[in-house]
Amino acid sequence: MFVRSRISRGQGPVRIGQELRQRGIPDETVRAALAGVEEDWSAVARAVLVRQFRTPAADMKTRARQMRFLEYRGFTAAQIRSALKGAADDTD
Repeated sequence: MFVRSRISRGQGPVRIGQELRQRGIPDETVRAALAGVEEDWSAVARAVLVRQFRTPAADMKTRARQMRFLEYRGFTAAQIRSALKGAADDTD
């Protein structure tokens, strides 16, 4: 239930895992909880990106800002790249 609530807040697997570890949950339980959630993390990252920025990055400075935002939210580099590509493709 904790993982689901964090996903609905727009947090990624890295940040959720860190929060669980801070609460004293063992690593294997954290991995099992994240693996048990059948979620397309790239789609979650894309939804968070669109909700926050509404338009795709027009230049490299804006793109870097969006990447930092998603990284802070706890998404992996691959998920961030996929989200940025998907957001750009959605507007084409």
